[in-house]
Amino acid sequence: MNQSPRFSSFTTPHKGIRNFLSQLSMHAGSCDYSDPQDIAALKERLEEAMELLEEHAQVENDIILSALEERAPGSGAHDQEDHRRLHQMQDILLAKMHDIANPATRPGETARLGAELYQGISLLFAEHLEHMAEEENVTQKLLWEHFSDHELMQLQGRIIGSMKPELLLKWWSYILPAQSPMERLKLMANVQASAPAAFFEQIMAVARKNLPEQAFNKLAASLAPEGAEA
Repeated sequence: MNQSPRFSSFTTPHKGIRNFLSQLSMHAGSCDYSDPQDIAALKERLEEAMELLEEHAQVENDIILSALEERAPGSGAHDQEDHRRLHQMQDILLAKMHDIANPATRPGETARLGAELYQGISLLFAEHLEHMAEEENVTQKLLWEHFSDHELMQLQGRIIGSMKPELLLKWWSYILPAQSPMERLKLMANVQASAPAAFFEQIMAVARKNLPEQAFNKLAASLAPEGAEA
């Protein structure tokens, strides 16, 4: 995890990924695979997690690693290969989830497939933890070597600008609860200063829904104009 005063390209999204993969793992392990409603809820959570992982890998490939390759040819190849391998693992989990949710699958078979799904999610989580740690400790140092913080923030702006608002809101729902109060305030202050007011209010609604009441109130009070009520 980044301990440098310099801008980190990975810390914020990776905290969100660790959050939603831990929730997914717990849900898969506790799911009642004889209950269609529980299966449907798990399927929705899994599909959302896979969507976020695919989007994250895509923007890293297209923006961060592409820019790094221009200045240090070959330096992004390992991360890109990791992304391909993780994509294959994720596709296998989606196919297994589809089989579990298929009404034609026998109850005994759903229990067996559910156990396999849980193990597969655990392996995927472990692989992502290793991959993210390497990006945070190896790739980030390469970025610092070849880019200024201003340039890294410009790349980050391109990433945010490439994302649909509804996808950004999904990211905030996992990122904000996983951050420290100082990280959260800094992020939200930047958003408040740069995003349209209506979209900032949408993000604050996501924060209210996903943060403990005390944490949200502290954030809102810090972001409120001086002299205004939170």
